[in-house]
Amino acid sequence: MATLHVPNLVCVQQFCSFCEDVEDARRKCVQCRERKHSYWDDLVGSILSYLCEPRPWVKVIVAIAHNAKSFDLQFILNRAVLLKWQPELIMKGMNIMCMKMEHLVFSR
Repeated sequence: MATLHVPNLVCVQQFCSFCEDVEDARRKCVQCRERKHSYWDDLVGSILSYLCEPRPWVKVIVAIAHNAKSFDLQFILNRAVLLKWQPELIMKGMNIMCMKMEHLVFSR
């Protein structure tokens, strides 16, 4: 019998060209505002909603997940398929090395 893995926490730390050199992520940025976010409920939906918020100063958002190639991107890929998005995948064997969709790029 297969076991369904479910993520239980997603933490995000972001930066833009205004705050990329500011080490203290607790400090708000004039442009991207809050720099740290945590999600506990509907993690995949919450993170995708957050990443898809309008940011007129950004053309592409690059998300780096520490365990993306082995596991983390599977959750995002499953939701993308449900949303009928058409992700472009760069694979190495069975591992996803990079996934591009809409204005988002997920990498390991």
